[in-house]
Amino acid sequence: MTYEMMLPLVMRWIHIFCAVVVVGSILFYRFAVLPASKQAFEDGMPDAFRLALMKKWKLLLHPPIILFLASGMYTYMTVTSKLHEDQGLYHALFGLKFLLALFVFALYIVLTSTMKWSEGIRDKNILWVLLVLSVTVIVGIAGVMKTLPVAVL
Repeated sequence: MTYEMMLPLVMRWIHIFCAVVVVGSILFYRFAVLPASKQAFEDGMPDAFRLALMKKWKLLLHPPIILFLASGMYTYMTVTSKLHEDQGLYHALFGLKFLLALFVFALYIVLTSTMKWSEGIRDKNILWVLLVLSVTVIVGIAGVMKTLPVAVL
């Protein structure tokens, strides 16, 4: 296998791994950490515990977000954009998917923030619903993109 063949494969695996880490960690937090903290602590999660958790979670979450965006852009720029060169729909869907991904990653960063300004945002459950819906839409768009025929060169 040549370098030209191996790099796109490695980038694809990085992309998939980062997706699993990012989505898996947010699901674990939402469906395991939050309910457990409500059971374990009478007044909800103590501020000191939340601060310590967010500091550690940021270290786990932020690098995969950067790698996720970088590997996705690499794949788009070097592989898929050439395969779909004359397909405006594909590029429009990619643009929408990328903007939604930026929105989702911004929410992830806000939700793991330890800054005072983000407290009100973190405490609202509607953001979790928006986050899940956004991820679902992104996955749906990706599914449609995979079914588009490749342009004949």
